[in-house]
Amino acid sequence: MGSLWVRYRGDITGGLTAAVVALPLALAFGIASGAGAVAGLYASVFGGLAAGVFGGCGVQITGPTGAMTAVLVAVVAKYGVSGMFLAGALAGLMQIVFGLLRLGKFVKYLPQPVIAGFTNGVSILFFLTAVGDAFNEPLITAITVIVIVLALRFCKGMPESLFGLAAGLLVNELLLNSPHIVGDIPFTVPKLTIGIMPFEHIGPLLMPAFTIFLLGSISALLSAEVTDGMLGVKSSSNRELIGQGLGNMISSILGGVPVSGAVARSGVNVHSGGRTRVSGILHAVFLLLIIVFLGPVAKRIPLATLAGILMVASVRTADWKSLKLVPRARWTYGIIMTVTTVLTVVKDLSVAVIVGVVLAGIAVLVELAVSTQLSDMSASTSKSKKTVDLKSKLVSEYPDNVQVIALEGPLFFVGMEGLRTQLGELTEKDIVVLDFSRVPTADETAVLALTDLVQRMQKQGTTVYIAGLNRKTLRMFTRMNVVKRLGRSRVFKGLKGPLRHISQVNV
Repeated sequence: MGSLWVRYRGDITGGLTAAVVALPLALAFGIASGAGAVAGLYASVFGGLAAGVFGGCGVQITGPTGAMTAVLVAVVAKYGVSGMFLAGALAGLMQIVFGLLRLGKFVKYLPQPVIAGFTNGVSILFFLTAVGDAFNEPLITAITVIVIVLALRFCKGMPESLFGLAAGLLVNELLLNSPHIVGDIPFTVPKLTIGIMPFEHIGPLLMPAFTIFLLGSISALLSAEVTDGMLGVKSSSNRELIGQGLGNMISSILGGVPVSGAVARSGVNVHSGGRTRVSGILHAVFLLLIIVFLGPVAKRIPLATLAGILMVASVRTADWKSLKLVPRARWTYGIIMTVTTVLTVVKDLSVAVIVGVVLAGIAVLVELAVSTQLSDMSASTSKSKKTVDLKSKLVSEYPDNVQVIALEGPLFFVGMEGLRTQLGELTEKDIVVLDFSRVPTADETAVLALTDLVQRMQKQGTTVYIAGLNRKTLRMFTRMNVVKRLGRSRVFKGLKGPLRHISQVNV
């Protein structure tokens, strides 16, 4: 028993902490969706358990999310809760099919302004779902928000939403006695929902199902990528999609809302010690135990408190970094992000993503045309490439322990996944110089993705230099704050800069 505790201590503490964090969110998201608190709890317990067992990212914590809630409100309003169950099951089936077809990496081909745009749009929708309950008891909402903000400031590493929940509960019980509370939570053995699913509406529900599939998959795969970076591992995106799909199907069939992996809960798990899928499984088990033994307390939680938790979570969901990049990036970045955000709010997430990707593709084609014209003016175009390629080369001036990898062709978002794979296969030494001499241009998504890749390599012990940047690509690296993030001693315009720095370090 003692050896098991030593072996899984981190997973136990991570799973317990994630369960404590998940409780108020499950209640809040279930109620906000229109399906009820129990649907949110069923989703966290049963959907989270299935995804934890079968998913590809061991530390992923799966459950209802704010982004998904914003979509579910419209589905429930139009097709009822039974329609939401069917849409969630269909979305899960789509995820399983995509995973079996090994299409799990599709999210990595999405342009950064598109991802930022739908993230910001969803956060706006997410915030709006909480407004009604917030105005019912504004004092409770305000106290909840203030306590959460203070907890974020002074109690880092602790479940801040739990502090807000406790504060709102105490204020209501001692001072206000608001009738707007969660109410009874009949958490019993769930009944199958297949019999009430409106299969006659399966046609109209395909688009909402695709939206749930798209949002859930993007959220889970991005979350997996973030946690992979925290732990320095590489999880299977295809297996993660299959696990998320099974989680969605089981959650929907047992009466839960659709689920997805989320950075917030998964990050809490990792920071609290979670390292294997045992943590994700225990999160579901601990949450079930908390509900069973603390149900009488949970039913007294004010809806205004849950609204406050939702509002804070929506603000934190927004991609604020992307807004800071707008003045630095090219005008196309801001346009694509804005259009995607607006369409997400006023139209539909799937439409927003499709339009955003099309706009990004048009921007790439225009940039390629311009770079090809410049290449025609300066040299031959016979070697012009539409995507970046890599090759390792020998440079006589560099020491034997330095590897120079040359990039050739324009660097755009469509080629970044291939670049990641090639770079991993080519890298053989502890010091690597990426030669950009034959890269005529680059877009924001590629530059930011390359920066994250280089930082990950450096965390794993590989020293990386970027050199040979022409004026145009250097300006893009500077505007995207890459020089500051990587350090001025790691980015050079010429190829001799890294050599001088390496010589100085080795003296």
